[in-house]
Amino acid sequence: MKKSLLLITSLVLATFILMQCTSVEKTELNEEDIVANVTPVALPNNIVPGFNFPEDSSVILGWTNNNNFGNSYDSASIYKHAWGIWAGLTAPSGQKFAGDDLLVYETWMGLSEVRDLVINNNFKGGCEGVAFKRNGRALLSRPKQFEHAARFSGKSISEMKAFDPETNSTQWVTVSYSPDAACWATSKQLFKQSVINKYYEAGGFGAIPEFPNKSITIKPTYLVYADTGGLFKMPVWKTAPTPADSNFLINPNTYDYVFVDKFNKQPKDKVAIPVSNTETNAKKIEAATINLSNFISLKIDAKMAAYMNAQDSIQGLTKAGKAIKGQIAILVGMHVTTKEIKNWTWQSYYWTPNPKQPGAPSSDLAASLRPSEIKGASANYACVAAYVMLTPNNAPNNQATGAMFGYNPYLEGGFGPSVFGFKNTYNKDFQYGVQTNCMSCHALAQPSPTNKYSTDQTIDLKGEYFKDQVTLDFAWSIQTALINDTVPYWIKKK
Repeated sequence: MKKSLLLITSLVLATFILMQCTSVEKTELNEEDIVANVTPVALPNNIVPGFNFPEDSSVILGWTNNNNFGNSYDSASIYKHAWGIWAGLTAPSGQKFAGDDLLVYETWMGLSEVRDLVINNNFKGGCEGVAFKRNGRALLSRPKQFEHAARFSGKSISEMKAFDPETNSTQWVTVSYSPDAACWATSKQLFKQSVINKYYEAGGFGAIPEFPNKSITIKPTYLVYADTGGLFKMPVWKTAPTPADSNFLINPNTYDYVFVDKFNKQPKDKVAIPVSNTETNAKKIEAATINLSNFISLKIDAKMAAYMNAQDSIQGLTKAGKAIKGQIAILVGMHVTTKEIKNWTWQSYYWTPNPKQPGAPSSDLAASLRPSEIKGASANYACVAAYVMLTPNNAPNNQATGAMFGYNPYLEGGFGPSVFGFKNTYNKDFQYGVQTNCMSCHALAQPSPTNKYSTDQTIDLKGEYFKDQVTLDFAWSIQTALINDTVPYWIKKK
């Protein structure tokens, strides 16, 4: 019966695709554009009235310790700030690449580029006043947390949905640093094991120097589609499951889909109505179809495709589908963290079919506070912000009164109990990715292979996990980009 339904669905889709795909020519990338210089630009501070970056830490901590609210947490002020960050990230940069107008975040140095600067000792003496230059876009790579999750749970990275045969898509990220964060990482040489070793304290609690308050790191997350026609089938997140589970992006029959029209032939203001995986009704599939222009997206160039295929080869993902020039990468989510407070601020954005009522982990309150200055495709993303681990503000686990979930469905939505090896002493029933908090998990970042992930709880940075280790200022990205130029401290100390 299931095979029959899938066959019928395929026939209906084929018919619908033929209806959509008229004589529209494919857009080709010009190779001469591949070497175009791109200059990283700082987050704009003038898009949304009242938004300030970097905001004074006392102001932000005031939002997280406001006794006028039942949980001492001023969600409205925090969401206004998070939306201001999104407005700046998705503002036009005034630069072009391969015919595309680059957004601000698209100009930032990718992790591999920052790593190369460190390897070559670029800006070791300081980079203030130096204009970073980069060629093309930040390179796409596989989500490192999928690799971690696979290792923690004893699975292969393919099982973490590196390739989805249901949608003929692959998932990629471009971890990037703002100009200030890139300057700090390169000038301090923070990606080198030899440098990290210097901060090791035998029997103590080592730590790298903290990033400056203007630092921002981001993880844009894309689904890259094989160019098989005019429609791309995309899983969509409607709201968090109750009870919690790990089915999203794992079990295709437990979530809904929209169909993305590459040729933008749908009505401009159309709102897609998602359908199930087994839907065969042509009218319902048409109602679930929405324009590509409703998403932030990019075209894969030849350099990007070659890098992606090399990454797959390194990780043994030979069946993941080969990247080729001209494929479309659709932005489905983005983690964003800023060093405006000691524990960083944490916000995540993800595409939603209903921006006015996005469901959990976002909320109607968050949607209502989205400023009018956010327009076009950027306005179709939901926001979730978590500036504390638990409420009241990072209370000890035995005193906290409320959880603070903050995650991105497209990154953590499919994580199950086997991924989280760090014991939860706040709530033993928190076992899934939909019960996580970015701050809690990133607090555990260290270079040692003993690293673990945690669900939502307050992390004591002087706890046993951190003893005899070097913490990475919440930056798992440093562990990802680690340059093995000497024997690690955890081997030397043996």
